[in-house]
Amino acid sequence: MSWLGSISIYLALYVSVLGVALGAIAARTGSQRYHHAARFAAYTVFGLITVASAVLTHAFLNHDFSIKYVASFSDTTMPTFYLLGAFWGGQAGSLLFWIWKVVLFTAICVYINRRSYQEFMPWVISVCLAVTTGLLLILVFGSNPFEGYRLIDDPTQGQGLNPLLQTPKMILHPPALLTGMASMTVPFAFAIAALLSGNLGNTWVKAARTWILIPWLFLTIGNILGGMWAYEELGWGGYWAWDPVENASLLPWLTATALIHSLLIQERRGMLKRWNVGLMILTFLLTIFGTYITRSGLIESVHSFAQSEIGPYFLTLLITFTVASFGLFAWRWPSLKAEQRLDSPVSREASFIFNNWMFLSMTAVVLFGTLWPRIREGITGVEIAMGPQWFNKWMIPLGLLMLLMMGIGTIIAWRRASWKNFRNNFVGPIGASIILTPLFLAAYWFGRGRDLGVVPDLVEGLYAITAVGLCFFVGSTIVQEFYRGMSARRRGHDESWLQSLQRLCMKQKRRYGGYIVHLGIVFAFLAFAGNAMKIEKDVSLSLGESITIGDYTLTYQGLQDRHYRERIMYNAPMPVTRGGREVFTIHPGRAVYHTTQEMPVSEIDIRSTPLEDLYVALVNFDSTGENAAFKIFISPFTWFFWFGGVILILGTLICLWPSREAIENLRPGTGTFGRTVLFGIVVALAASPIVIWTVESHTDWGSAARYEYFEAYSAAWEASNASLPIEEV
Repeated sequence: MSWLGSISIYLALYVSVLGVALGAIAARTGSQRYHHAARFAAYTVFGLITVASAVLTHAFLNHDFSIKYVASFSDTTMPTFYLLGAFWGGQAGSLLFWIWKVVLFTAICVYINRRSYQEFMPWVISVCLAVTTGLLLILVFGSNPFEGYRLIDDPTQGQGLNPLLQTPKMILHPPALLTGMASMTVPFAFAIAALLSGNLGNTWVKAARTWILIPWLFLTIGNILGGMWAYEELGWGGYWAWDPVENASLLPWLTATALIHSLLIQERRGMLKRWNVGLMILTFLLTIFGTYITRSGLIESVHSFAQSEIGPYFLTLLITFTVASFGLFAWRWPSLKAEQRLDSPVSREASFIFNNWMFLSMTAVVLFGTLWPRIREGITGVEIAMGPQWFNKWMIPLGLLMLLMMGIGTIIAWRRASWKNFRNNFVGPIGASIILTPLFLAAYWFGRGRDLGVVPDLVEGLYAITAVGLCFFVGSTIVQEFYRGMSARRRGHDESWLQSLQRLCMKQKRRYGGYIVHLGIVFAFLAFAGNAMKIEKDVSLSLGESITIGDYTLTYQGLQDRHYRERIMYNAPMPVTRGGREVFTIHPGRAVYHTTQEMPVSEIDIRSTPLEDLYVALVNFDSTGENAAFKIFISPFTWFFWFGGVILILGTLICLWPSREAIENLRPGTGTFGRTVLFGIVVALAASPIVIWTVESHTDWGSAARYEYFEAYSAAWEASNASLPIEEV
């Protein structure tokens, strides 16, 4: 069926080009006929790309190895779940998935706004389809996923998906990031439509404010899942290494975060018009730029695609949109003058602006650290590396300043702060921080920290103490705002505290949803502070030998192997004692896949609690199993990074939750159905990171539990004299 997929993407390219022209004509002439035609073109492109995606999915599920892409990224032993994930496991498929997301969000935007923003929508359609056209040109001429073999004999077995990618996190992480980058097209299109139409007021901001939260949400989910994958699969004990491809996904997240805050100022005060348009353009261009450095071979990374011929295509696309976008921006520059000026440097507007500069400074640091090694190598021929130590030197102080401004921006007054504002809003949070910070640090040190036997580096320790103090300050500002809002509701309504909380969030979604997002950031910073007390050991153990790390003692008792359809799993059950008493058994492992035997994969086991993670990776072992090498970490407060991510996602979903009127206006009479669908989406998005995190490798649901389950499963098969091989469920 590869011919159907190829025809679909060729037709989609033709209709997309036609739709760009139709939208532009409709915008210039005001013709409703051309506007309807452009809208139909957007729907048609979505339908054609959906057909192409369905064909490729069908090819994977049916092992159609006559298609090169299918043969390169799948084999007959892979479970169905990973066959679906193989769709975006390579370059061509991920590009097709990106295009599908662009046209999906374009179609949704066109449908939702079919009766509104009529001055903008023809241009929005034209811009979205222009982006689609550029991506389709790359897909058709540079990386066609339906390319077949020229020989008569197709391969009977595929090469298989990279074993590192055969994990639920990597089935969800790439599509989340690709969705975030693809959906950034819609708010970008509204900004460009404002420049093209000359309507440069707050209308485009009102239209785009929800659409900017959607890509930000998916970029957040993608980065969290990527951190989980790095933490639980790569075996180095961390969740962020400032890898160039990690940085590529972080860059648009940083600028989008800045944009979300600065749009509030434009809506409220008519300020920062130039800043917001420029920031929107930059954010979109960074999604293209990140894809370019990932796929061009410009940088080397464990995440990146191999060097290919499509790098120049993406560079051309990036240059084209950069020149066109900033050319329009320069043309409209005089018309983007702010309606009001900053009243005082001590105000909420000023704190938001300063926060924006912090985000832009972090963006500049990440961008420089990512590109400078290659630029320097090109100029001097000398290779240099800018690793985590360099990034942390700059990013930690900037992050702490950002955290401080987040707390100040929550409670400082608009326009001009006064001493009364300081007394009413700041005294409580500052006092809480001064009291709670030393109590928390002392309780942790005497209750747990000194048992680990670690004295942190002076600088790292100061940063950690500052981070904890700022976490209590920001957390106190959020609690104070919720308490005041709930108290006000209870005075005017007969409500319980829980009812007032729920109705407060639903009545003022953007405000209180934003506070919940900030609370998630607070928890993440608490996890960052825990890194100051992190312990790491590389050890080689003989059979029966023990190692003590902190107050844990682990004993190596040999290897056990289990054979599955697609791999052999070697596990090293290690009893863990603490204070002379066995507390649990941990099961680090190493998997050897039949299709890639030269690349074994570590199966890390993690025993996680809010206080700390005990993290063990089996690095290597000899053929007899008498000796084995391990990496062991104790990581305080890492749990709070994942927990903070879930809180952050929930807060974003509250901000995005539409009103009853908005759902009813989508299609009259479907309000209940619309709310039900949205509730399902909310639950799925909010639960996805925490479900994966819980099921895969934490606490009682970790790899140890999986291993014990497979042992029981194996025993059941043997007891029933089953002749079929044991397969992982």
